[in-house]
Amino acid sequence: MKRLLLLLSVLFMGVLTLSAKENEEKKEILSSEERTALIQKTLASREVKLVIEPWGGKGIECKELTKSGNNYVAPKKAAKVFFDRGYTFTPVTFVDGFRYIFEHEGKFYCATTSEVRLADAADREELSFMTQGKNNKMNTPAGRFYGSSSALWMMLLVMGAAAVVALLYFMCGMKSLRTIVLIVIPAAILVFSLIEIYGYIKFGGDMFWWCEYERYGFFGSLFRVFPFALMIAAQVYSIKLYEKVLFEGNDDPDDDNRKISLKPAAWSLALCIPVLIVIILILGSMDLENTILMDVLGVGGFLVTLGVGLVISFRRNVRNFGAVSGLWVTIFSIVYIIGCLISAIAMITLIVQIIWQILVVVGTILIFMMLGYRRRVYRNGRVYEEIHY
Repeated sequence: MKRLLLLLSVLFMGVLTLSAKENEEKKEILSSEERTALIQKTLASREVKLVIEPWGGKGIECKELTKSGNNYVAPKKAAKVFFDRGYTFTPVTFVDGFRYIFEHEGKFYCATTSEVRLADAADREELSFMTQGKNNKMNTPAGRFYGSSSALWMMLLVMGAAAVVALLYFMCGMKSLRTIVLIVIPAAILVFSLIEIYGYIKFGGDMFWWCEYERYGFFGSLFRVFPFALMIAAQVYSIKLYEKVLFEGNDDPDDDNRKISLKPAAWSLALCIPVLIVIILILGSMDLENTILMDVLGVGGFLVTLGVGLVISFRRNVRNFGAVSGLWVTIFSIVYIIGCLISAIAMITLIVQIIWQILVVVGTILIFMMLGYRRRVYRNGRVYEEIHY
C-alpha cells in the first residue's frame, strides 16, 4: 500500500527523490572491510577497466604517490598531474576503502570511487559495488548532460534568450515582437522546468553539483548561490511577465478573467502529499495499516486533494482561453509549478547548509568564550590558579 501511494505521489509531484540515487539506493549489505576485500579479490582475478568521470568536473588532479611496502603515500611536495574526464586505467589495487591506485608512465596515482565509473557496460550491474551509483550513469546521455556544465548552460541560455526578447519588447518598445514573445516566454519556462524536473527525478540534488557546499566549501558555494537565486527569481517572475504580454491592455490585478489560474493547482500540488501522510498516520495509529480501508482512503484522499485544485484551475483556464488552449495552459502551469518547487527545494537546502556552517563557527567561538581562561599567580611563595570567565 505504501509503495503504491509513494508511486502515485511521484507521478504527480515529480519532486521526490525516488530515482536520485538509483544504484546507491540498493541496501549496503557489505561492511567497509568486506567491500574492500571483495574489490581486491575482483581486481586480482580479472582485469577491470575504470574511467575517470567525476560528477560535475572536467577531470581530477592527482598527486604522485610513493609506494612503501603495501602502502601508497603522497610526499608533501609531490608532483601533480591532471587527468581529463574519459581517461581509462586498470587499477593496481584498492586501498583505504575508497581509493583506486593506478599506474601512469611508471608512476602511481589514485582516484576515489566517487570519481570513476566502470568502463565496460557489461560490468556495471555485476560490479556496481566498485563505484558510486551516480558515476555509472555518467555513461548515459542524461548523465553526461546533468553531470557536466551542459544542463546549467542550457538553462542559462534558455532563460537568457527569453530575457533578451522580453527586454526588446518592453524596454525598447518593439511591439512587433509580441507574437514572438508569446511563443518564446512559455517555451523557455517549459524547457527550463522540464530540465529541472527530469534531472531531479533522475539524479536528485546531485544535479545542482555546481553550488554544493561539499564540493566548493563555504565561500565557493555562497558566491554560487547568488546567481542561482537570480535564476530562480527569473523563473518565478516569468509567468507574470508572460501574463503582461498575453493580456496587454488589461492590467487589472483583480480581474480573474484576465490571468492564468495557478493558485488552486499550486495548493493541490503542495497539499496532496501532506494529506496522504496524515491519512496514513491516522489509520496506522488505529491499527488499520495495510487494509483495504487504508488503500481506499489513502488513494482517494490523495486524488481528491490533487484533483480539486487542478479541476478549478482547468475550469478557469477553459473559461479564459477556450477548451483546447485552457487544457494546454493548465498542463503548462503544472510543469511550471513543479519546476518552481524543485528550485525552491534546492535553494532551501543550499541555504540551510551554508547557515548551518555559520552556526557551527559561531557556536564554536561562543563555547571558547564561555570556557574562559586560567592564570597562575605567585603570592607569598604559593601558587594560586585564577579562572577568568
